Amino acid sequence: MDSLTTLAIIIAAWFTFYAAVKLLKIQRDDLEVSPLYALYKSTRLNGFITRLAAWHPKMWRVLGNVGVAAAVGQAVFVSWLLLNNLLRFLFRPEQATPVQPLIPGVTISASSLPWFMLAAGIVILTHELSHGIQCILEGVKVKSAAVLVAVITFGGAVEPDEEEMVRAPLISKMRIFASGSLVNLLTGLLIIPIMIIFGGVMPDALGLFFSWLYFVSINLAIMNMLPIGPLDGGQMWKAFTENRPMGKLLQNAATYAFLALIVGNIVFSFNMFGLVPI
Repeated sequence: MDSLTTLAIIIAAWFTFYAAVKLLKIQRDDLEVSPLYALYKSTRLNGFITRLAAWHPKMWRVLGNVGVAAAVGQAVFVSWLLLNNLLRFLFRPEQATPVQPLIPGVTISASSLPWFMLAAGIVILTHELSHGIQCILEGVKVKSAAVLVAVITFGGAVEPDEEEMVRAPLISKMRIFASGSLVNLLTGLLIIPIMIIFGGVMPDALGLFFSWLYFVSINLAIMNMLPIGPLDGGQMWKAFTENRPMGKLLQNAATYAFLALIVGNIVFSFNMFGLVPI
């Protein structure tokens, strides 16, 4: 079965699910289903997040501050990577690196899918817990934690109280938005010494898991800091510019410019390499 056939099956299965929900008129306050995603909200994790925030709050605050500083470096680094790679596609294509979205069953092979799903689940859980912990520390109420299933991927989210988030000081917003990517970055960096020390003796399955955990952690950490609308980096850029002259223009300009940079890399990658399963 080729990649395009697999993608078509995934999309067909998703819209079958969507049609069934609508035809059966399944309605719940904690469930939101649209043509592109399903969102399940729950308050079950709220107490756990509060207890985590109460454990060494000074440590969490330091991590929040480090996250804000690291976010700038992550955004600059990934911007340089994408721009440099695009220039290579244009002038030195033999040195370019393929850039492609992670699509289960298409760019993620069937043999890699279980490891990717396990790694992604851990990465998303720690990412969202970090957001929630910083919300508690900054006095922003967590309304619920949400699990998101989209057409070809999945994710999660912590939902802060919107009014309290708007009223929060700028530095509080920055800590909240930056904390998730910092934890993902630290997770990826901590795997390096583990693989160096134990890589030669650990079982192959465990090695595959750690490899995927490293890959997903590092990629999410740096890509999420791009100043693109819905991403955490975009939310930080919005918080920084919203009360400045031409703030909305600056936000839109960053979103469209970096989307163009990503799309350019993906288009050139597809033209040169096609869809490469990993």
